[in-house]
Amino acid sequence: MDTGKTGEMHRENLLKLRKTSIKQCYHEFKCKIESTICEKSILSKFMRLEWLEDILAVIETGSFVDAAKRRFLSQPAFSRRIRMIEEHIGAELFDRTKKPVQLKSSVSQRQPELRELIAKLRDFRRDLKHQEDHGQNRIVIASQHAITTSVAPALIKNLATINGLTTLLRSENRDECYSLLMTKQADLILIHHSEIDDIPSPPGFFKQHVLARERLIPVCLASEKELIHDQLSEGVLPVISYPADSFLGQVLERQVFFPLRESVTIQRVAETSLTLAILPMALAGVGVGWLPNSLADADVEAGRLSDLSSLLPNCELSVMAIRLQDADSRIGTSIWKTVESYSES
Repeated sequence: MDTGKTGEMHRENLLKLRKTSIKQCYHEFKCKIESTICEKSILSKFMRLEWLEDILAVIETGSFVDAAKRRFLSQPAFSRRIRMIEEHIGAELFDRTKKPVQLKSSVSQRQPELRELIAKLRDFRRDLKHQEDHGQNRIVIASQHAITTSVAPALIKNLATINGLTTLLRSENRDECYSLLMTKQADLILIHHSEIDDIPSPPGFFKQHVLARERLIPVCLASEKELIHDQLSEGVLPVISYPADSFLGQVLERQVFFPLRESVTIQRVAETSLTLAILPMALAGVGVGWLPNSLADADVEAGRLSDLSSLLPNCELSVMAIRLQDADSRIGTSIWKTVESYSES
């Protein structure tokens, strides 16, 4: 028999055995959690590995703040995810009345099963990824939504010049991009960066490159520019804002809204975490929205939107390409050189 086929069959058999082992381990862990936490609780969906690693991070650090740093998430985003996990299970996992935060006693005794399940899932995912990528030349890019429609297409066009390379592009929010990179579900992430960026970056952990620089500019429906000017004169500014705990929300709060509050009242007419949704709302005349100029320029030049940068603060953003530094990264020399040589056309 062909030795290549024999090796492939052996790998497939190992994966089947590992998959069976994971299912059995997960079933046992699920049953014990259900019986000790809440008899009526049913885990109707398979728990994501990232969620299990989030729980483990809290156990090992003893606080949500330190766990968020370890998971490369903002603290509010991490707390939301822990709540989502608990809602998914149907019971609280942590005793928040104790400092440092602790697992509830009914869950604490299940730690060995939790760690075993995480280890098995990591091994299984690594083996699946190795099998899928065997003989393929593919990278996965996770990009913030706004960058997906601005910088990403031109970068992917440049990457397409590498013989046989296929690029899978995922559009996600900023925190999820970091999460995908840390769990090696993405090889490269494209995110916005500013001087207030507080995502921890240990020396030598990431490799990064500035792909482009743009500005977060205030825009409004062109026909309502005079109305906005009059409202500003009266001390009121209707805005389409980002959530306060989001990255762009923090940028606006510190660099735009904070200095503006000395002279005007910020009236939040609408709020969305999706940058791409602010553009149509601004075009509909909802209020003033802050957008990366790469998204707004076409409508400003066409006369549909007015750039209010002469009246209101704007701020600089960098579009960063970030990869893991470790040797396991699939970003080879030719791919990273292509990223570093990228320049906006």
